[in-house]
Amino acid sequence: MKNLSKEELLSRLEAINRSNAIIYFDLDGYILGVNAIFLKAMGYGDEEHNQLIGKHHSIFVTYEYSKSTEYQEFWKTLRSGRFFEGEFERKKVDGSPIFLQATYNPIFDENGIITKVMKIATDITETVVSKNKINTLSKDLQIELDKSQQLKNSIEIEKNAALNDLDVLMKKSQSELIKTIVLVALAVIVGVGVVTTMLYWMAMVTGKDTQIIGSTWSNMFSVLLTNAFSIVGTIMGIKYATQDGSKK
Repeated sequence: MKNLSKEELLSRLEAINRSNAIIYFDLDGYILGVNAIFLKAMGYGDEEHNQLIGKHHSIFVTYEYSKSTEYQEFWKTLRSGRFFEGEFERKKVDGSPIFLQATYNPIFDENGIITKVMKIATDITETVVSKNKINTLSKDLQIELDKSQQLKNSIEIEKNAALNDLDVLMKKSQSELIKTIVLVALAVIVGVGVVTTMLYWMAMVTGKDTQIIGSTWSNMFSVLLTNAFSIVGTIMGIKYATQDGSKK
């Protein structure tokens, strides 16, 4: 750059000035000059230079940030001769936010002494806003996915609880059924026994043949007892088969 002629340097600066927002500051941060692109980006008219010249850079940032240590270090860095670059959120004349991709470049005189700072910026607000919207949508989508997974887990828990309740109910119903069958069978056996005993006693009193009555009682008792335990065995088999199926 030092070997370039004055005309070449001016030509390059003019090219930068035509395509970028440019503003100049003194070493204390007060505005020395701006171009039309910068005025338009910050919400000013093309000829409203005088509304900015002489004012401090802090008019473009929040009051809290202007009083922060970070902001003081920002200008300390520029006064030391180092440039500063990055994405910056700034404030337009109407108070709305603007995002700039910018470089703050210290300018030196022929003796190597810093005389001012030139900021070259590009408005990237649309890009940043779009990126923020995408990030917000991504976060919302992740939240909905998390909720969906939680709902799925809740349904699974409820399903398992319902199946467990049904299994308990089935086991209880089977137990109650077995108990009822056994009681009924015992009641029938006792009833048959009582009736047969009475017939047997009456036969003895009247002198009739008791062998037939005894044989009948014995056969009925055997049939009833066999059928009762057969029914109980069948139900128990179904019960254990159901339990094995559930475990598998």
